[in-house]
Amino acid sequence: MSSAILLREHDYSPSLKQPRLPEHLDGDIHLLEFNSDRWYAAAWFFSLLDELQCAHDTNPHAPGGGFIFSKKEVLEAWYEHRLFGLWVSDTVLSSKRCSIEDPFVMTRALFGGVKYILPIFCIVDAAGALQAHNPPAQNTGKNNGCIQCLWVAERARNVGLGQRLIAELNCYAVQNPIVPIFWRKMGYTIDLSKDDFLRDASTLDHIVTHQNNTVL
Repeated sequence: MSSAILLREHDYSPSLKQPRLPEHLDGDIHLLEFNSDRWYAAAWFFSLLDELQCAHDTNPHAPGGGFIFSKKEVLEAWYEHRLFGLWVSDTVLSSKRCSIEDPFVMTRALFGGVKYILPIFCIVDAAGALQAHNPPAQNTGKNNGCIQCLWVAERARNVGLGQRLIAELNCYAVQNPIVPIFWRKMGYTIDLSKDDFLRDASTLDHIVTHQNNTVL
């Protein structure tokens, strides 16, 4: 796999759009760091592995189906606090209608403030993780961070979850984009694999060059 990198346009500002979720999932959407809770973080990690295994068993030749073979990368990202997702807060409507078989819910945590975890995750580099934990003030200059992998369960695609997670993380670059048209819609249009003059220390300082199985 080539080591292609796309940079976000300098004047592009990601928007925290509301995904088109079912009516009963009407709570606020939040960024989730999968290794942020010492009591439930391991359970969340294994829920991700179950999701990946299910995707592979259902359609191993689909985009992302082979990602089950990169469990090491997911574990490494989880251990290094570089693995992120989305969760939805509880409401009266969701408590009444959301069942354990809800296709838009990966797993549920009854304690610690997190309720409904969505079937999506993203791996970022160290700079991206630092930025997610300490979001910079607006209009303070160029953002840092590189997205190394984005995965959305097939049953939850095309509703805006990927776009929302990308906006929440607010990273400046994406590594090895498998579906460039998707990333161009997200504002990542500057191709470093072609524009060699952009390959300077200030631009690539926070981009990790090792390769991962990027799904989107």
